[in-house]
Amino acid sequence: MAKKSSIKKKSFSLDSLKKTHSSKTKYKPTSFFDVGEAFHKASGLPGPVMHNINMFLGHSNSSKTTALIKSAVSAQKQGYLPVFLITERKWSWEYCDKLGLKSETITDEEGEEVIDGLFLFNDDFQTIEQVTDFANQLLDIQEKDGMPDGPDGKPLKGYLFLWDSVGSIPCQMTFDGKGGSMHNARVLADKIGMGLTSRITNSKREDYPYDNTLVIVNQPWVELPDNPFGQPKIKAKGGEAIWLNSALVFLFGNQKNAGISQLDATKNGRKVAFATKTKISILKNHVNGLGYKDGKIIATPHGYIEDTKESITKYKEDYSEYWKDVMGGDAFELNEVKESLGFTE
Repeated sequence: MAKKSSIKKKSFSLDSLKKTHSSKTKYKPTSFFDVGEAFHKASGLPGPVMHNINMFLGHSNSSKTTALIKSAVSAQKQGYLPVFLITERKWSWEYCDKLGLKSETITDEEGEEVIDGLFLFNDDFQTIEQVTDFANQLLDIQEKDGMPDGPDGKPLKGYLFLWDSVGSIPCQMTFDGKGGSMHNARVLADKIGMGLTSRITNSKREDYPYDNTLVIVNQPWVELPDNPFGQPKIKAKGGEAIWLNSALVFLFGNQKNAGISQLDATKNGRKVAFATKTKISILKNHVNGLGYKDGKIIATPHGYIEDTKESITKYKEDYSEYWKDVMGGDAFELNEVKESLGFTE
């Protein structure tokens, strides 16, 4: 009987497989826009993370737009171009000026006075598609022509897209009266989840010459439990796409309600809104896992300060001329008004 010969197994090393099928992509280090020291202390993070989608989630008057504008101020200082995508139509350039956004009033070619500066501003949107198409057009220009020069004569480093707010605008079908919230969510899933997210996060690659970031302001709604023992869940308007694609989600105020209280300045019977006490917490962090759940902060007309008597006193001293003009003198009382919105000391 003939002896069977053994089949010699071909040598196959893991190293050879890694050479052909393992990624060698290098990424830029993690960086943030800086909303301010008080914000950092309250939340545990400086602000929005670059090269990613960020969401500022909160009920009305919880200071989301304050954080948005302070992010733009940080972008200007660091050599990035803020791009304001405004769909809520409650914009105030006076407020931007108080928060430190660099701008000036100029006369355009038609002889009208307009606000100009190191930013792009567009509030001429009617649908979600128009917003995302506008952002994609700018990214197309960036890929083809690069970035324009900044005030120092050097090319700007990239875009910081700032959308305020996503829940205030419908998709085209809903705008035409043929759709609803489900259609809005589906369009956001397509345009952000399957589109903008990839283009934004692609800028994290070391071989991509620019840095792009998207910050989205959004309002929550509360999903009631389906049984008596369940807990309500916070949901973001516009479906799951923005939540799923956000690297960071900052919650302003409480989940069920705004969770704020007002500080009113009073003098000789006159009452003026002085500041808003709110909360800052990190609902989602896919960057470094850090972030506080119980941060408290005060939003003033000039930015955030810590929720302490010492910080309030220092703020009054630093901006004494402003408040003297508003109140007709520098001696006024502060009273906290809790608006039955769930704010707890």
